[in-house]
Amino acid sequence: MVKAGIVGFGYMGRFHLRKSRLCEGIEVVAVYDVDKSKAGEAQQEGLIAARSLDELLGMEEISLILVCTPNDSHRDITIAALRAGKNVMCEKPATMNAREAEEVVAEAEKAGRFYTIHQNRRWDTDYLLVKKVLAEKTIGNYTTINSWVYGQRGVCFGWRADPEKGGGMLYDWGVHLIDQMLNLYPECKVDRVFGRLESILTPAVDDFFEAKLFFDNGVCANISVGTFSLQETPRWMVFGDRGTLKLDDFDWLSGTMARIREKVYGFDSVYFKSNLGPSRTMAPLAPEMIEKLELPVIEEEPLTFYRNLVASVQGDETPFVTHGEIVRDMKIIDAIKLSDQTRQVVTLGI
Repeated sequence: MVKAGIVGFGYMGRFHLRKSRLCEGIEVVAVYDVDKSKAGEAQQEGLIAARSLDELLGMEEISLILVCTPNDSHRDITIAALRAGKNVMCEKPATMNAREAEEVVAEAEKAGRFYTIHQNRRWDTDYLLVKKVLAEKTIGNYTTINSWVYGQRGVCFGWRADPEKGGGMLYDWGVHLIDQMLNLYPECKVDRVFGRLESILTPAVDDFFEAKLFFDNGVCANISVGTFSLQETPRWMVFGDRGTLKLDDFDWLSGTMARIREKVYGFDSVYFKSNLGPSRTMAPLAPEMIEKLELPVIEEEPLTFYRNLVASVQGDETPFVTHGEIVRDMKIIDAIKLSDQTRQVVTLGI
């Protein structure tokens, strides 16, 4: 049995407690939080409430630390845990920048302990469907991928509205969506990055951002996150050279997919549409030229990350989220921020 301790018993700390209780081979036994009121909550869950981080890290039975604190503290807590001989899973983002991520990776390699990041959205069913359609070339080769996440409330909650704590949507949702894109094309490099960050209704941090990732295989990934949109937008719009995929939400059932019929190579057959005026370029194709496709069936994998986490502690597997991926994610984040600051496209080649 892998014994684990949680640092930070807020929303994500409780999330990981629930997940651990669904997964065989792992037991959370202790918690530490700087907020002393969390001690009672931990005890109600049957957990030991450590009085300090050092006390938690000194518990010999604990081999895994789950870091669930605000973003600005990830580096220091992770390094302390590694130096105490613990394996570490840290919430995203790994750190505040790529330089810090490289420091943590170096500490993990020096300590001989594993270190990974909670990139659980690699197993979201909407993303798994996008991966499957890509692998099977159902709509041909992808040319442009739009990944959008929008809410309505117009606010960032709690410490996520504090720039000193690493708040804002780029660090919050952006890290997940960037990681998803990079894992669509793990062998490809990102040539160039464009980024734009805005504070629309949350003055201190970005509550909206957009980023363009240009891969060296010609694919352009457009990522956009905002907290204030009163009209629904699709979660994904994926354009291939033979068809289009549209997913409306965070599940694989809410979408449509279509492709041009294989016998069609010149798209001359169009319907007349009066509000387009004399344009034939934007006129719709005749229905018989388009093939409506069923979405592939996707099986949910809610505990895949956790099972790998347990196996990694036990030495039977290596973590799914590797050191190279952790640093690369943060380099993309840094490039997006630099692009926003300079209002220039940033050349990378990573």
